[in-house]
Amino acid sequence: MMQLMCRELHADEVEQEVTQRDQFNTDEVNLTATLIRESHQNSADARATGNASGAVRTRISLVEPVETNRAYFEALFAPLVPHVGASGIDMAGLDTGMPRILLIEDFGTTGLTGDFMVKADRGAFNNFWRRVGRSDKGGAKGGRWGLGKLVFSSASRIQTFFGLTVRESDAKQRWLMGQAVLATRKVDGREYAPHVFFAEPGKDGLQLPCSDAATVNAFAFAAGITRQNEPGLSIAIPFVRDDITVGDLIPEVLKNYFFPILTGRLSVEIGGETIDAETFDDVAARHSWQGASSNAQLLSFIREIRSVADGKPDVILAPYWPTGIEASLPADVLEGLRQKITADHAMVHVRAPVTLKHRTRGTSDTFVDLYLRRTTDQSRGGALYVRGEITVPDEARYFSPRQTLAALVATHGPVVSFLGDAENPAHTRWNGNADKLRDWIAPSPRLSEIRSSLGKLQNLLLQAVNTLEKDALKDLFSLEDSSGHSTGKPKPKSDLPVRVPPLGEISRLFSIVEHPGGFSVRSASGLTEGKLPLTLEVSIAYDVLRGDPFTKFSAFDFDLTKQDLQIEAHGAEWSATAPNQFAIECSADTKFVVTCSGLDRQRDVIIKARKTS
Repeated sequence: MMQLMCRELHADEVEQEVTQRDQFNTDEVNLTATLIRESHQNSADARATGNASGAVRTRISLVEPVETNRAYFEALFAPLVPHVGASGIDMAGLDTGMPRILLIEDFGTTGLTGDFMVKADRGAFNNFWRRVGRSDKGGAKGGRWGLGKLVFSSASRIQTFFGLTVRESDAKQRWLMGQAVLATRKVDGREYAPHVFFAEPGKDGLQLPCSDAATVNAFAFAAGITRQNEPGLSIAIPFVRDDITVGDLIPEVLKNYFFPILTGRLSVEIGGETIDAETFDDVAARHSWQGASSNAQLLSFIREIRSVADGKPDVILAPYWPTGIEASLPADVLEGLRQKITADHAMVHVRAPVTLKHRTRGTSDTFVDLYLRRTTDQSRGGALYVRGEITVPDEARYFSPRQTLAALVATHGPVVSFLGDAENPAHTRWNGNADKLRDWIAPSPRLSEIRSSLGKLQNLLLQAVNTLEKDALKDLFSLEDSSGHSTGKPKPKSDLPVRVPPLGEISRLFSIVEHPGGFSVRSASGLTEGKLPLTLEVSIAYDVLRGDPFTKFSAFDFDLTKQDLQIEAHGAEWSATAPNQFAIECSADTKFVVTCSGLDRQRDVIIKARKTS
């Protein structure tokens, strides 16, 4: 039978507290948003093998307490109450027999798989219930930190939640377990560890899920769980915080999961309404979600992505595109893409190959898909960065829309795995220095290349095309004579075209190309074998309001001699000569590129380069 299981601390143990809750309720992402993001990411990770191309379905509801369930809940929570009180949780006005319960259930998923009889098993069951701060998710799975489940206890006034699962492997059997995450506390003179379980005791005190039909049925009925024998997971959060309502949850579903919803990968039933690709606009309008009106073109853009995602891209860039995206495209193909996006206002779909190197798994050839389309009016546009089925909202700050709709979509296994390791616990941004990237070789430059690919492609496609307009200034400099006097014999008209001598090409040896967070110094058409060897001196500084930025440079900004910035060279050698200066030596190759990244994107950068020999 299911019972409360608390582990008593021994005198020789180090006292530990759960301190990571504040990562799920911040100024950037509040608890309500994190609750939606974490639960639906878990559901996406658990997509059933037979549901690869269909939608994962979730059902979210608030179950109000009823008097007929009072005796059941009072008996269920009676053993836990002393521990909750001893943890310093304010229980004033809390009626333990009348919990308000938030239910989050998923369908079309695998349930909590794995061997729960063995603690060392790395399956989903043990990851969910028995691990904190560590996760064995990898590959295309969304979670990495093993902290996401803390959001469920954080949403409860008594920091408690339950999970009822039906597993794909043993369908028709329902398993029930509960957990409270409290402070280290003393009850009746004994000190207890933070994690408390509602479970059946197993060998050596291992907490096991309850499968007794009567016990599971009683809880499911009282908590309002709808799951019968369908594989998946139902999470019940009793005594849910008063500030969590259906009215607050619906906008978070719309805002955080519009991409998988609009692309047919997710369907959410919440508060009696269904949010899917067909109903999205109507639900958004009725709930006054600002994103529906301000981002109407972006939502239409996502639907368009859905229609072309399974087809072939317009072009696949050459593998060396990070060192020169223009050089990776044939001239006629580039012209066709420019025509498509600027003149036709059509979507451009470009695939960018990425080579990733893992210390144990070796080299992977993977890719990201880039989608661009100009807005149909003067609106600013917008960008999406998508990994798997989750949007990473803070990454959009690295893209300047400029009346462009854009999306970077990573769905291929290796790059999804890499970007997942780069994410923060709340899955809102990527960090090239994340600890979980330690198993990847040169992760920061690879992340910089992926992150900047949208901006590079946009800059390339929207560059002004040089054309000769013979009559461009005739209205400004050609004035009609209104005096009535002739100034000379009119010249005979000629039908022959006016010959314009070709403009000579300036013979440059190198050029500087800026990109988000850095720049590249590359060879130009004027660099020939006869002009080798070539030595360049490159100086970098952040701009200042007054004075010379180079004389006012501070090594606190960055120090190249300490490798504060990432510099990669192809066809040349480089060496730091000062904290803000480096030299480029090109001795044999007339085509070189040296890329510098890692600069502050919020500050203006001044770059000087000169030939020294």
